[in-house]
Amino acid sequence: MAVAVLSRWSGGDREKFIASTKKYKPILEKLGAEVRAGQISTGPHAGQRVATARSADWESFGKGVQGLLNDPSYLKLVGEMTETFKLENRTIITGIDL
Repeated sequence: MAVAVLSRWSGGDREKFIASTKKYKPILEKLGAEVRAGQISTGPHAGQRVATARSADWESFGKGVQGLLNDPSYLKLVGEMTETFKLENRTIITGIDL
């Protein structure tokens, strides 16, 4: 059963968000996550950006989180990201196999 982390960000410039997400992507992929990004088009959060990291299961998710917390380059990117963007919400979603 897949586990996805959806982070919703506000502020900053669209191109800078894309550039930051491209820096995150190889770090997360190395730990087994599938990474996607987008922009909300409708509703109360229209214009905000989202990034999703999807792991195959809870075990992979846990190993990935441990890997991130021990990766200085990831921690540096988090600092840079929060200087420009505001993390509005982070949600963990457990997939349902259909």
